[in-house]
Amino acid sequence: MGKSRNKKYKSSRPRPTGLPSVAEALREGGAAGNGAGELPALAIVEKLQSASAEERECACTTLAGLVLQETGLTALLDSRLVRTLGPLLLDPSQAVREGAAGVFRNMTVGGGHDLCDHMVEEDVMTPLVALLKQVTGQLTASQPMDMQAGARHAGGESADRDPVWRILYQAVHLLWNLCESTSTAVCIFNKESLLPTLLLCLRQHDRNLPLAMVGAQCLQTVTEDNAEVLQQFSADTLKLLEGLLMGEGGDSVDSLLLRTTVAGCIFNLKALIPAGSQSEALQAVVRVLARTLEHDIAMAITSLRGMLGEQQTNNNGGAEQMNGETAGPGRPETPEQHQLPQATRAQLDQVMALLSAQQTALEIIANMCLPDGRTGPLDSGGGQGSNMCLPDDDSDEEWEDMDSSDTSDEVTMCDVAEEGGTPLMTPLCLSAETHAALISHSLPRKVLDRTVLPEGCDSLASSPHGQPVIKRLLTVQRRALLCLRNMLAVLDGEGMDAAGLVEVGNHLMGLFSVSDDQEFQEAVTGAVRSLLQRMAAVQVTQPLTGEQLRVLCDLGRQSSCPSVRANVVNAAGSMGSVLAKQPDSAEKLMLIGTFLTEVAGKDVVLWVVAEALDAIFDVFGDGPQVDAVAGNIGLVAKLRQISPLFKSRVHKERRSLGEHFPVVDNARVNLNRFIKYKEGC
Repeated sequence: MGKSRNKKYKSSRPRPTGLPSVAEALREGGAAGNGAGELPALAIVEKLQSASAEERECACTTLAGLVLQETGLTALLDSRLVRTLGPLLLDPSQAVREGAAGVFRNMTVGGGHDLCDHMVEEDVMTPLVALLKQVTGQLTASQPMDMQAGARHAGGESADRDPVWRILYQAVHLLWNLCESTSTAVCIFNKESLLPTLLLCLRQHDRNLPLAMVGAQCLQTVTEDNAEVLQQFSADTLKLLEGLLMGEGGDSVDSLLLRTTVAGCIFNLKALIPAGSQSEALQAVVRVLARTLEHDIAMAITSLRGMLGEQQTNNNGGAEQMNGETAGPGRPETPEQHQLPQATRAQLDQVMALLSAQQTALEIIANMCLPDGRTGPLDSGGGQGSNMCLPDDDSDEEWEDMDSSDTSDEVTMCDVAEEGGTPLMTPLCLSAETHAALISHSLPRKVLDRTVLPEGCDSLASSPHGQPVIKRLLTVQRRALLCLRNMLAVLDGEGMDAAGLVEVGNHLMGLFSVSDDQEFQEAVTGAVRSLLQRMAAVQVTQPLTGEQLRVLCDLGRQSSCPSVRANVVNAAGSMGSVLAKQPDSAEKLMLIGTFLTEVAGKDVVLWVVAEALDAIFDVFGDGPQVDAVAGNIGLVAKLRQISPLFKSRVHKERRSLGEHFPVVDNARVNLNRFIKYKEGC
């Protein structure tokens, strides 16, 4: 008979504060169920109001981990945590203030944009603004002493040891996350004139680089499309930014991220730069962005992969799953990171910092390439924006079919093109200085290189510490595709001739099978859409092969994302407009015509239907070849079936179309005119 071993019981450790650990709180909450799981969280929140500073500090420490867990965060929000924790940002104890700021910062990470909106609605900005002003005043008054300490402790050690500097770091990080998520926080930033706080952070770059980094990142966020804050800048402030951009920080990743972020700030502030200096400033910005993109991420990934593989072997897979990304811009450090050796943790931080720098660089370049010179978020394509007012409900006569007019038979396709056609963007949309700077530093090629993931990076997914790296790599890839889309629309020169465009097309079509992620598909189809529009403008005779066209159309049929379908429709329309003028292209035109009529007749989103109809008008407007193809696929008969249903849907949905109203209205106006024109051919 086998021997039985007596079970060993662990004695519980004494807890001076009486608070459970994060793991215990989550375990108790999950075991209780049916709402009883809120009890541990409520007990912790009650400790925030304890008379003991030590208990308040310990409660903040527990909450900092708990808010990164979805179940814990939900229970805490139900307990009105924001209102309870907010006053602790001004607690007499510095440790409590730092802990409270850390909890709020983690909440912005764990809860995303919706939670940030909730926090602002719960008035977290009032104590945060008071804390920032208080700390800024203290540090500004003691600046001479800090300068001496900084000389003795290179690398920011003195600032790290001073709790006031640590409080400032957490508070500015929180401010940055809130301003990124809600415009209300940016408005409060303007009203309270918090710019001096960010400038104080930037001035610590030689002693406390992390603080300078988060200050620059917050500054880049609040200066984007914010004319009000520009009035607070002085010539000395611009000189400070110029010095950081041109500073001799070597090629260290941290310094590279700081300079890249400052480049974004300067681009946002370009309206303040004297006209005589703008060209020089632009060249300096683009030079920094080019250096950031050409940094060898593959070598850094290879080194990290080896370290993590060795660590995973040593731990025998015992590390727990990480929640969220690794420490970095906007990301708190997770407890699991402390399990890593110092060298591995440093390499992980370096990789994440480099990826953050490259993501920032790509976003800046994409904004540079917006044709009207605006800065703003990257557009995903699909539809046209407009402030056009919709007709009133009783204005039905404005929505009557065009065939009610006796003169409709005299309509020509020139009339349809003039009313419904959208001219292609030209390279002349960019200023000569911007165009020259981007081309001289080979930015199109550098951006294209970032659309490919480094070899072997998939193996990082086997490590819980490598998964955030994979996530950030995918984000960089998507940003590169969106950036490439903008560049294709407005750049000319190197790599933008017919042969170069075909090479880019082959590269992009090779990415279609890489991922079925919706955001990735939206980015890659947006780039293909812009590419085929550019090919149509320069008359590339064979934009895609037959097999590539089939792959593109299949994605348009299968995708559940309206923007992806709209991108494919526009890409197919651009290709069809080129093929319509080419001999022996009937087979490809039939593929395009069949696909477009399927979308026009079956798509559940009205503005996607309108995009398909506009593409049909462009492709099958005129010519003996397109007339023959239209007859083979029964185009006119299908459009006659589509017309009454489309008109009915427009009448019902016109008030909910928003920015897509123009493209739907164009299709409505031109559909019956197109049918009558083709029947008269």
